[in-house]
Amino acid sequence: MKENRKRIFRQILILLILFPICLISTGMIYFGSTVFRSQIPLLQLIDGNSTIEPALVLKSEPITNPGVIDLEVPSTVQLFMVLGSDFRPESGFRTDVIMLVAVDSLSGKVSLVSFPRDLWVSIPGYYEERINTAMQLGGFQLFANMMQANFGIYPTQFAMIDMEGFLKIIDELGGISFETEYYTADACDSSLEIDRWCEVGPGFVDFNSDWALWYVRARYNSSDFDRMRRTQEVVGAVANKLIQPQGWFKLPALMSIYESEVESNITPSNLLTAARFAIGFDGTEDIRHFSIGPNEATNWTTTQGASVLIPNIPAIQAILQEAITFD
Repeated sequence: MKENRKRIFRQILILLILFPICLISTGMIYFGSTVFRSQIPLLQLIDGNSTIEPALVLKSEPITNPGVIDLEVPSTVQLFMVLGSDFRPESGFRTDVIMLVAVDSLSGKVSLVSFPRDLWVSIPGYYEERINTAMQLGGFQLFANMMQANFGIYPTQFAMIDMEGFLKIIDELGGISFETEYYTADACDSSLEIDRWCEVGPGFVDFNSDWALWYVRARYNSSDFDRMRRTQEVVGAVANKLIQPQGWFKLPALMSIYESEVESNITPSNLLTAARFAIGFDGTEDIRHFSIGPNEATNWTTTQGASVLIPNIPAIQAILQEAITFD
């Protein structure tokens, strides 16, 4: 009997706590969908309102190199570049993480295509160099021109984050968790493992920001192709964390990090409209993963002795065509 009274008391207490939460939530939904409907970007999108600020527009597309087919991107697909910078005040930066993100507004699905940083490309108006130098040479306009000239695809929006910003995002999310099929072992800082050797996987992994940074940057015992896979795993884990209810409560803090730590031509209002993809989005089923790997690039040594990768343009374009096709 005493146990029953305790159970009833707990149930009443839970109801007392949930009631004001439900009342407030209902009020917010009501006023958001009526009185303040025209001021909410997501509802503007649903209503077909055109007042949402568009992304910055780049200049005309450059002429492609001979042999490069100009890929036709479906009207429902938007192309973004996610770039990871190794910025250091004394030496500038290179974009060692290069990922094309294709988002299909019709299906709500996303394609990720990772490019190796040592891919040898023609940079319009300059010379042939590694792909990770284009952004520093001429900003995103030159980067977009380079993508068009070499691969026949023209991304119009980008977000570039450095290591400090990456750490802040993972910290704000309270870490990330995901399952990997692979074993990764590489040198690491003594703050992670006293013997400076870290090992994870296969299986479920749970990372704080320092472990996540090590995971995407580990390079002494693995290839750049492996790094691209690990980076996509981390991006998927971040996306999964964001679409959870607790992720929505982190949005104000994450937007603050975005504005201070991320270089981008995507405005905050553009980001808010993307929230529609969180409805019913499954980070496992709705993200498709692609990489430019050993079958699409071959090792080559320049006359200066640098080890680079020569792109197989038709093979790369076949992957890009698959990535932008969501039928």
